[in-house]
Amino acid sequence: MRIRIIGILSFCTLMILGIAANLVSAQERTVGVSVGDTFEYGVSFSWNSSDPNATIPDVYRSASEMEWMSVAVVDISNTTVTIHDTMHFKNGTEATQHNILDVDTGNGNMTYWIVSANLDINDTLYTSSMYDYYRINETTVKTYPDGTRNTNHMNVTSEANMGVNYQYSSMNFYWDRSTGVMVESNMATISLLYGLESNMTAILTMTQSNLWVVPEFSAFAPLLTLMIIVAVAAVGNKGRLVKTEIG
Repeated sequence: MRIRIIGILSFCTLMILGIAANLVSAQERTVGVSVGDTFEYGVSFSWNSSDPNATIPDVYRSASEMEWMSVAVVDISNTTVTIHDTMHFKNGTEATQHNILDVDTGNGNMTYWIVSANLDINDTLYTSSMYDYYRINETTVKTYPDGTRNTNHMNVTSEANMGVNYQYSSMNFYWDRSTGVMVESNMATISLLYGLESNMTAILTMTQSNLWVVPEFSAFAPLLTLMIIVAVAAVGNKGRLVKTEIG
């Protein structure tokens, strides 16, 4: 599915608006996690530029300094999940906060971390119309030490060509189908401005959980909320063509 928009729209705006054909998924939305469930994610981030005078943008700085992140489910009310998350930085400091997410509507400030349990191919992530455009592309089988599990996958790509300024981003999200919890996400962006290129790569993969045995990973992944906020965030010029694809 492809949508083209002419105007001052960044990829972040598309994520918020969810422009599409207003199709509503019939899948009943249910919480697949339980109070007490915990998940830990490793953090890996890279940014580079061919501009010798360039410095890492402030919007990326927190992700570049993060070492790992943990998420704990502390309360569930109907389809709303309350989450306590801890971000651990390389200098030994930590930041904690409570967040909420409705796995039915998508309302809250931990969007994309958890979706409804047992979503199927072509189901929207959430039922609010702003997510009509964001659907499960496929269900794949991932192998873990304790066996195989079905995993839902969604890919989102965005391209903006403004002549002297070119932006491209690609994001992949993976959720454990039976619980709806995110097990992996990755993002890559390329930016060209007056011939100077900058690249950002961020990958998030679950490394520990009390629910199952997680495979060993050498070095993985960033903060998803930041990934969504910074997805082509530098794009702000007028009169550009933006092309976004799902799947």
